[in-house]
Amino acid sequence: MGASLFGDLSIPFAKFILWLITITSSVAAGVILFTLFLKLITLPFDFMSRFSMRKNSIKMEQMRPELEKLQQQYANDKNLYNQKMMALYKKNGYSMFGACLPTIITLLIFIIAIGGFTSYSNYQNKQYFYDMSVAYNNVLYAGLEIDGEYVYIDEDGAITVNDAKILAAETFDGTNLIVNKTETGFTLETVGGYIKYTLSNGARTFAVTDLNNVINAEYNNELKNADGDTWEQANLKNHELTAEDFLSSIGSLKSAETFRSNGAGFLWIKNIWVTDSPTKHPVETEWKTFQNTYGYNGQDVNDIGADGYGKLIAALTDEQSAPNGYFILVALTVLSSLLSQFVIGRSQKAQMELQTVDGQGAQTQKIMMWMMPIMMAIFAFIYTAAFSIYIVLSSIFSLLTTLLINFIADRKYKPKESGEGEIIRGRVYVPPKKEEPSKTKKKKDKTADDGFLSGLADKKKHPRGRLK
Repeated sequence: MGASLFGDLSIPFAKFILWLITITSSVAAGVILFTLFLKLITLPFDFMSRFSMRKNSIKMEQMRPELEKLQQQYANDKNLYNQKMMALYKKNGYSMFGACLPTIITLLIFIIAIGGFTSYSNYQNKQYFYDMSVAYNNVLYAGLEIDGEYVYIDEDGAITVNDAKILAAETFDGTNLIVNKTETGFTLETVGGYIKYTLSNGARTFAVTDLNNVINAEYNNELKNADGDTWEQANLKNHELTAEDFLSSIGSLKSAETFRSNGAGFLWIKNIWVTDSPTKHPVETEWKTFQNTYGYNGQDVNDIGADGYGKLIAALTDEQSAPNGYFILVALTVLSSLLSQFVIGRSQKAQMELQTVDGQGAQTQKIMMWMMPIMMAIFAFIYTAAFSIYIVLSSIFSLLTTLLINFIADRKYKPKESGEGEIIRGRVYVPPKKEEPSKTKKKKDKTADDGFLSGLADKKKHPRGRLK
């Protein structure tokens, strides 16, 4: 049941996730650090985009009286309204494209992040399977004596038979190996071992050759099945039990222990690299489903087939039937995304209401406020729980940064609410106070009205300087 994993991560983000998980020794901590790091990368672009949006929203609010007047005036002529609106935008320094480029960059990074998580989740599930395969195989390979040349332990801790070197060697003098070459491969045994290893047409098989050596092996204390029975004890309970089946059951047990110790759990989630769903299980029950889900093919591992895969997961009975999650992360994804969209929508309320003559933009904003959370929920349902954690943390981070950016933009561009003035070019402009007319009525001067009687008429000058 040999397995070789080539698992080369081709996407940079996937390699970075692997590095973070390696240095933290925690899958969940690695995902959280990756999310925070990615948000720090996009923070300058988010700041530019949302600051520009908020600035435009403030200017739009200041133009509201004029735009509402235009909406009433050109209610039946959208094209003319748009022309007048664009002229008003230009007059007030309103830019519609200031937030476009940063938003596009942020979106591209998000798409790359999806690829990174998908690549790494496939890699990690293959790695789990490979580690399980190593644990299973080591039970069988332990029946061969390790000489360090032809039978050795590789960097992954796997006991390995160097097939190519054995096929190339002509003699094995001075070794503890018993090798018989055939037309299609060879058979290998070791003095004092209990396993016969056969390579034929690229396929590897194992057979127990000496039960006494199984019983008397120095590592016999490790050869106990799930009930804690040695070979002798298990044979007494079941006389039909073969030594191969006994060793296979121990291999399955070691495989299960390896899977359970891989640290893939997170709170209620059994396997963070599987969707948080009660319809999914921590371990795929079918070999073909496992292949299709994680892209397993002949280039990744030797095709062990359904029988070999079944032996690896034989002791993982709970993991084959238990729910991997309960849609909690899917719900959190929807709620966090909805809250983030609500805050963004509130900060752009003026734009949505006034960018169209009939106010259709406000209705579009309401639709988008629901469409984005639904789309995020679909992502959370399709992709892994690790990606859902990324979406939730990203939405919360975006919400907090939006509130902070709005605060900064309001301080810089929004008029003061005290009524004392408004901020123009960084200065507070206070309009001059108009003098109120005196409330005391002046008494009517009758002499002024009756100039002829008072003699004042004689003093009136002619327009050309002569007396009338």
